[in-house]
Parts: sequence; structure tokens; C-alpha cells
Amino acid sequence: MPSLSQPFRLATLPKIASLSNFSLQADYVQVADGTFNESTNNITLGISGSSISQYIINPTPKLTFDYPIPSTNIITACNAEKGQANIDGNIEASTDDEANNEKTINTQKKRNVEIWAFGLMVNKGNYTLNVITKALEDTTDTSNDHLSESDIDNKAYTGSDEFLSQYKIKAKAKVMSIKIDTKNSLVIAILQNGLIEIFDFKLTLLHSFDISYDNLKYAKWFTENGTEYVFVLCPLQDDKVCYKLLELTDCGSGESSPIKELSSTIIEGFSFENSKLCYQFGKLYKLNQGKIYIYSLPHCQLQQVIEFPMVDKLSPGDDLISFQPVSVNRVLLTVNNVIYLLDLLHCSTLSQRELTHVKTFQLLKSAVINSEKSHNSKTIAIGISTKNGPNPTSSLEIINIDVGTNTLKDSLGKSFQVGNNDSSVILKPLFDDKDINDKRVKCNDVSGDSSVPVLHCNEVIEKLSALQDNDITSFDDIFFKELKIKEEHYTEKDRYISDPGFLNKVLDLIFGKFSGNDYPKTLTFLLTHPLFPLSRTRNLLSLLRDQPRLFKQAIVTCPNLPLNELLEELFSIRNRELLLDISFRILQDFTRDSIKQEMKKLSKLDVQNFIEFITSGGEDSSPECFNPSQSTQLFQLLSLVLDSIGLFSLEGALLENLTLYIDKQVEIAERNTELWNLIDTKGFQHGFASSTFDNGTSQKRALPTYTMEYLDI
Repeated sequence: MPSLSQPFRLATLPKIASLSNFSLQADYVQVADGTFNESTNNITLGISGSSISQYIINPTPKLTFDYPIPSTNIITACNAEKGQANIDGNIEASTDDEANNEKTINTQKKRNVEIWAFGLMVNKGNYTLNVITKALEDTTDTSNDHLSESDIDNKAYTGSDEFLSQYKIKAKAKVMSIKIDTKNSLVIAILQNGLIEIFDFKLTLLHSFDISYDNLKYAKWFTENGTEYVFVLCPLQDDKVCYKLLELTDCGSGESSPIKELSSTIIEGFSFENSKLCYQFGKLYKLNQGKIYIYSLPHCQLQQVIEFPMVDKLSPGDDLISFQPVSVNRVLLTVNNVIYLLDLLHCSTLSQRELTHVKTFQLLKSAVINSEKSHNSKTIAIGISTKNGPNPTSSLEIINIDVGTNTLKDSLGKSFQVGNNDSSVILKPLFDDKDINDKRVKCNDVSGDSSVPVLHCNEVIEKLSALQDNDITSFDDIFFKELKIKEEHYTEKDRYISDPGFLNKVLDLIFGKFSGNDYPKTLTFLLTHPLFPLSRTRNLLSLLRDQPRLFKQAIVTCPNLPLNELLEELFSIRNRELLLDISFRILQDFTRDSIKQEMKKLSKLDVQNFIEFITSGGEDSSPECFNPSQSTQLFQLLSLVLDSIGLFSLEGALLENLTLYIDKQVEIAERNTELWNLIDTKGFQHGFASSTFDNGTSQKRALPTYTMEYLDI
């Protein structure tokens, strides 16, 4: 179930000049992307004017490592990654000559390290890029008493050393984004002047790529099918922005640049200033003036605009807003001290929490998870909280998040969209003007001559009671004509029939006047009514068992059917179609725990008969008779049956059939997975291959000229 926990404190921010402006704290505290995920226990942050710090979360939040920086330095970008790197070192080794001289030998040793890279701004126009190599705490070196030139263990670097290496260079412009590639030992810095520079871990410049714009404001790296991509946004005049998509290719391709431009587009009406941006799973989200604009990649086309009622009346400068993604179509939004978990697909507020102990809470970073492809629905986010009072203090706090199941079920009844007040006060007419007659009551408050029907319950009951037994035709004529019902099943136009007492009396007359051989069409209508009386659902299935059409209708549409009766019918029926209907109804209406508890009360013989029917491979029950969705449905129900009774209660022959059935299901799942991966790979290649891959040409071939597109938004 979607939920937001109460945040807990990680550390208190220092009271320094660079952090005195609370509205800019989120820009002056940078969180390293590389090591921040839903299961991390280490968080690396760059705190402007203070230090590059590393904290652990469990069992008790505390500072584990700290690299101080001058109080006048502002951190513009920060990242960290764990991996292996070649560490240089010098040792003194004796030679075999007569003078017994010593010479210095340069050595390299590959070690498990942590790479920290960050950009600093000392003052406007003075920028630096820094790389620190830090030994992991569990890294140890094997000692060797006998040193040789071919196999020398450098004793100078041990697990207790603070840093293995430190490098610093002057940057040509403000560092906006940093990516660390531990596989190829690279640091990729994206600068505000439009340069993308690639360094090794010693900050030796290897490649440089110019995007031709000197006002880069946003850059985001993402991975698709093992390939790294980055898109950048450069604001232009007249609310225009330049969008560029680039690919990071194999860095070992020689002298050619590993950065390749895939597309470039000028987007009009983007309004970059005062906007909050975030990206997840192929979509770019922009929050501006109470509206969120959703752009789809790779062409950055506007897909949807959603209005947020919780932020549309805010005064700029008075309230602090932050915005971060957490899962597919789900984002976190904070307005002052209120946190919202939003579903942008169904426009709903899944959960919200007001932090009464603080004045504001600003999100810094969230760990994005794909809850559609994994069973994990829990993640974390880190932010800055500021307390009330004359001397407010700010703290780093972590919040635990449950994003839910990513289905419509999470959003039912939680929409944040506000309807029109005029249309919500007065009900709209259910019927056209031509249906108005003397038995309708005019609604003068509604524009036109709209009306709603009047329900004369007592008159209808009296007329139905006066009929003779088994007079099906007269019963249906009175019921449908008196109530102005046009269909034999419930529709939205029948909403005015909402009296449970009236429905109960009609059912009493039906079961009292008609035998079990045949029933009027009125019963079909009532079985589709969402207000079917709860008291009448008991023993309803057994009463309708001899009427196949009504029996199936009750299973599919009648609300509030008891679970125990559904299970009894499920374990006694030998019809494939009804078996699927009942199983779908059970899985849809009841929880797994309640199903298992009720199964334990049933006879083991009935349960075994059900398992035998499913796994025996007969004409009506073999896996080949079901489509993939039906087979998955029965497989899920079968797992609940096995959980409730246990495998030890089954006999040998039944276990063999069950094993064969499960093997077939696993084989189908493996085959479907392979096909899905093939389709997914081919689909992605068709999306990007036109400008990225060319199997018939060399990697050194020049890129085709890109096109400029102007979009009217």
C-alpha cells in the first residue's frame, strides 16, 4: 500500500554563510548519484562551504568519512562510484651492480577503490574539477617480504590510508554534471559552456565534445540496454530551449570522440526559468506554475499536461517546492512541509504527510525503482528539513517510501483533480427531452427541460404482489415499464434505483412466486445491480445452480458473494469456462491471506479433486486449452491452494501430475521471457538505430548531419 514514513535525521547541516539562504540549500547540497539507490547504506554528499561527506544509515546514522573544503567554495556537482582502478606507486629496490645502488621502480596495482569526483566554484569565473581515490574500508593488501620488479606489492597503500590519490585541475566553466565510468576508468564532466570533457582518473584530458551552445542548464544521464545516453537542455530567448540527445560509445575506438549526437531539437514555449525538472524511464517531467508537463524521449515531445491543485495558487518566493521521481509514473512533491506521493498516470494523491515539526522540507534525491518489473515497492529519498523558530536549524533527513503496486487499485478514490463547481452541485440529466412524461419531475435549476424519473416503490411492489405465481411475462412488463428501464441489465441511466429495501422486496417476490425451473428477466437485472442486497448473496449460488445462465451471471456480476461459497463451487465444478470465471472473481475480490485461511476449512478431498482436475491434462483442463492470461490466473490460484494444504498432504501420483504441470508452466514462462526480451531489444533498436547503429560501416565513419525541428507547443 502506498505510504510515506516519518523522516529520520541523518545529520545536522553546519551553520555557515553559504547555507544561510534556506531557499538555495537544495542547490548547495549535492547528492552522489552513483552510490544512491533503494538498498544503499552509504550516502555521499557534497555540502558547499563545508566538506564532501559520507554517511551510513544503518544501524545508526553517522558520519564515516569527511573531506573538508574551503568555506568560500560552492559545490556545483558531485558523484561517487565504487570499482577497480590502477594505483600508481614508487618503491626503492636494490640493484645487482657492484655499487649496490638503488633505483626507483614505478608500479601499478589494481585495487578496489571508491572514486569521488566533484566540481567547485570559488568565485564567479573560477572553477575546478577534483577527483579523489579512496580505499574501501574492507580493502587489504597482501604483504610480501621479497620484492621484485615483476611482482611487487606496494606497501605504501594500505586499507587504513585516507586517500590513495588526489587530483585537481582548473575547469573552463561551471561543472553542471559528473559521470564516473569505473569500467573504462573515466570521469566525464559536462560544463555550462557546452563542453563535454572526458578525463582519466588522473584528470588527463582524453576527449572533448562541444554541443555548440554556451548556456547549458540541465543534463541527465540514463542507460538503455547497456548503452549510456545523456540529454541536455540549453535555454534560449523567447521561452525556447534546445534539446540534444547524445550517446556515449566505446571509449576504446581510437582518436574519434566517444560522444555522438543523436538528435537536436528546438522546443518552443518551454519556459525553463523557475521550473523544476526530473527524469525517469523515458519521460521528462517539468513542474511550472502548478502544472506538470510530461515530455517523451527520445524526441522530447510534449505528451501530457497535468494541473496540481495543491500548488496552483502559490505565491513565488513564499513557498518552497521540490520535485523528484520515485517509480514508474510516480513522483514525490513537497510544498513547504507537506509531502505528496503522486500517481501521474491516474492523477491521484496516493499518500501525503504533513511534517508538523519543521517549517520546510526540500527533496535532494530519491532512489528510482521500476516497481512494474520487480516485486520491490520500497525506496528512500533524502531531503533538507528546516525547523521553525528565531534561530532555525537545517538537517539532512531520510524518508522511507512505499510506492505501491503501480496499478489502478492504488488510485481509486484519491484523485487530486478538482471538477467544475457548477456541474458538481446539480446532477446532470439522465434522459433526453423526448423521454419526459407526466411521471417525471422537472428540474428547473438545470439548464433546459431536463428531468429525473420518480421511483414509486410501493406502487411497483403492490402491482407485482398482485400477480399470479409463475407469470413471468407480466412480472417483467410491470418491473421494466414502471421503472422506465430500457435494458435487461443495469446501466448508468438506472442510478436512481438505489433503495436497498425496494430491491430486497423484489427479490422476495421473485423467489416466492417462481419455482427453480425458470425466473424472470428481472432477476438478471438485479444480479447486475451494484446494490444487490448483501443478505441475499448467501446460498445464492446453490439456489441458481440449475440455471446455467443465471449461475454464470451471478458469478460474474453479483457483488459481495461469500468466499466460502465461491470456493465450494470452484472445487466442485468441472467446467473450464466457469472455473476461470470463479477463479478470477476470487483473486479479484479477496486477499491472498483470506483465501488461504478459508481454504484450510474445506475438505482436503475437494481440494485434491481440484488439483487433479487442473493438472490431469484432460480436454477441459490441460494447459493448452487456456490462453496465457488464463493459465497465469489458474497457476496463481493453484499456488494458494498448495500454500493452504501443504505438499505433504498430497499423494504420489498427484505430486507427479503437479510436477509435470509446473514444469510446463515454467517452460512457457521461459519461452515468453525470451520472446519479450527479443521484442524489447528490437523495439529499442528501431527507436534509436536510425541515427546510432550502422552495422555495415566502421565506427570511424562521420556522423550524418542532424536536422532541426520546430515544435509548436
